[in-house]
Amino acid sequence: MSRVRKWALVAVVALPVAFLGWGAWSFAAALRSDPMAQEQSVPCEDAMHFVDRDGLPEGAHDAKCTALSWLDTQYMVRFTIARPKLDAWLKESYPGTRFTAQECGGEPATDVCAHIELNPPAEGGAVAIDIGVRYADASTAVVEFSPFDV
Repeated sequence: MSRVRKWALVAVVALPVAFLGWGAWSFAAALRSDPMAQEQSVPCEDAMHFVDRDGLPEGAHDAKCTALSWLDTQYMVRFTIARPKLDAWLKESYPGTRFTAQECGGEPATDVCAHIELNPPAEGGAVAIDIGVRYADASTAVVEFSPFDV
């Protein structure tokens, strides 16, 4: 058998075996990792554009914004704001929002929460928003604003 034929035979056999090995390794790696656990810091403007807002509510401070994205997208926007400014922003932006103390989660525990369905969905991509509010004191609220698309 000539040298060229020998290398051609090796290539014909080795290439599919290498491809199958790479595919098996990729599949195993995907099963071991949880892409939704890969939280990334993002600009708060990006998170607010997701719900068609120009930015954080007036008076919001100490903001931290993160995103989880894989098959769907979820932003988490945490900020501190005076309670009257929060009430005014919600009334203007999401009229009819009703808070409840029932079945609220979050870390740290929230005092009240709401779920808002966006109908029609936001042009930025969000279809719903979960809001959790923890009252830091009589005049200040810590807000967890979490829009998502699925």
